[in-house]
Amino acid sequence: MICAWSRFLPRKTMEDVNRSVRSMLSYAYHHVPFYRELYDRAGVHPDLVRSVDDLPLLPVISRLELMAGGPASYLNRKANPEKLTVKHTTGTTGNPVTVYMNFAEQAFRKITMMDAYSRNTWIKFPLRALDVGTERKDAATTLVSRTGPHKRVRLFRGMPMDEQIDLLFKTRPSLIAGRPSTLWELALALSTRGLTPPRPAILISNVEMLFPHVRRLLEDVFRCKVHDCYNCEEAGNLAWQCPKHPDRMHPNTAVVWIEILDANNRPLPFGREGRVVITNLFNRTMPFIRYSMGDRAVLLDWEKCDCGHHGPVMRLTEGRSENFIVLPDGREVSPRIVFDLVNRAFPYDTPGWNMIDAIRTFQIIQETEKLIVIKVVPGPAYSDSLWPKVERNLSELHPALRLNVELVDDLTPAPGKKFHQVLGKLGSRWTRAMENVNATAGEQK
Repeated sequence: MICAWSRFLPRKTMEDVNRSVRSMLSYAYHHVPFYRELYDRAGVHPDLVRSVDDLPLLPVISRLELMAGGPASYLNRKANPEKLTVKHTTGTTGNPVTVYMNFAEQAFRKITMMDAYSRNTWIKFPLRALDVGTERKDAATTLVSRTGPHKRVRLFRGMPMDEQIDLLFKTRPSLIAGRPSTLWELALALSTRGLTPPRPAILISNVEMLFPHVRRLLEDVFRCKVHDCYNCEEAGNLAWQCPKHPDRMHPNTAVVWIEILDANNRPLPFGREGRVVITNLFNRTMPFIRYSMGDRAVLLDWEKCDCGHHGPVMRLTEGRSENFIVLPDGREVSPRIVFDLVNRAFPYDTPGWNMIDAIRTFQIIQETEKLIVIKVVPGPAYSDSLWPKVERNLSELHPALRLNVELVDDLTPAPGKKFHQVLGKLGSRWTRAMENVNATAGEQK
């Protein structure tokens, strides 16, 4: 029983982590067809893995490999999909992922998320939280939701900026969270209008890379420190910003074990940049074991940190950074808006239609102010009939936008680079601000 429930310890020692790894591997091998087939094919048995040091004995998996067999393959045999919490990634790294959890796993995920936030400030309850740039998906469909005395207000992506600002002032949130790109847009609008927003106790940046110029603007506008978190839909909080060293993060060993690997899936020594691979320590419903995130980071040598934490230390070097799209009339929009317009044109509700069968992966590129190019790696069920609706959706941004579709064999990024679902090749305020910060940093050196 101790072995089974160690996965729900909100703060784990290394002994707890190793125990959770052994328990997770054994459970996945005996109850999840994907892992049974994977390990049998590789000729390895989970019993060989006694600690995190033994994880390299197992193969690394990708999003596409995990999702290809459907729920019958990647869910444990005891799970009833109709009774599970379901979450979907946005697919902005190339392949959307459906994530399943039971009630206990979902509750634990929320607890560890709040625990990560509390590492940087004392969070008072009841909580008034404002989610900026939320996707309308899964359970996040209502503007305001309440859990007991706690209130959550969502500023959905695409919501008019005046409406977002009005809700911000009405909510007076004690916690604000969102992607750097959506927080940047909100802060820029407040600054342009000369408005001073309510000051939150904490402002959380997550999902994307937080660049210095974004941090500076957010702290100036909201008059509070910005705390960066490395989150993902697959597992929740993967790492949290060190309170003493903003350029460092502490991996959340209550949730995952993080490895940094080279191109050949070999562990890298401290200080060497490589691919981020995670092993989830709590989700038995849908295990993620040696799962490639597509991000890049550096693990630093362990030492007791000034903040009091003793455990792994990492630095993200490349993640979900944003390339804003510049429209013909000069307006700038987050690439996630463009992605949503393309993605929602696909016939997900059509019986028998499967994204992976139709399109292996795709990339949206703004070549000129009026031209959007979508590069597509087609699947066996690919059809050109997908694109007229996509072009109509893009015209919602601006009627002058035109679409070209190019079929390609591969979209593998260059060595050491991450695949970006959306690329904006035109200069925007975002890129100009980042260039100015880099130039200033160079002069100071």
